[in-house]
Amino acid sequence: MALSDDLKRARQNAGLTMVEAAGELGMSQGSLSRIENGGTGITAQRLIDMAGVYGVSPSMLMDGAVVNALSDKDLDRIGEVIEFVEEVLSEHSTRPKPTVVRKTILAIFRQESASVHKSGAEFDPTRYRELISVLIKKD
Repeated sequence: MALSDDLKRARQNAGLTMVEAAGELGMSQGSLSRIENGGTGITAQRLIDMAGVYGVSPSMLMDGAVVNALSDKDLDRIGEVIEFVEEVLSEHSTRPKPTVVRKTILAIFRQESASVHKSGAEFDPTRYRELISVLIKKD
């Protein structure tokens, strides 16, 4: 598979339209289209920029293996969820199994990330206080 195909796949996997991606990259939709269609080359810096916007590793793009990588923003959000879950757990007398904590953190992160992406709302894991209580009781 060509680099241009991998770039298009990475953009699509990131859930970005060509217009959205072009805007985030500071280029025209036509320029992005030419890159994705193999009609024009791409600099190393542009590859790094595209990989960052798409949340993938530049080296994996070069190797033809698009692998999603978490952005710094996603890592910060996971940190927020962990801190929130730990705060809620500290209010309970029993602690669930680590697998339950892990599943709870990931469920909240995924749900809240999807909500933020769809609506543009602020990332706010505190909306899930009741969910944590329910999951703790199930354990």
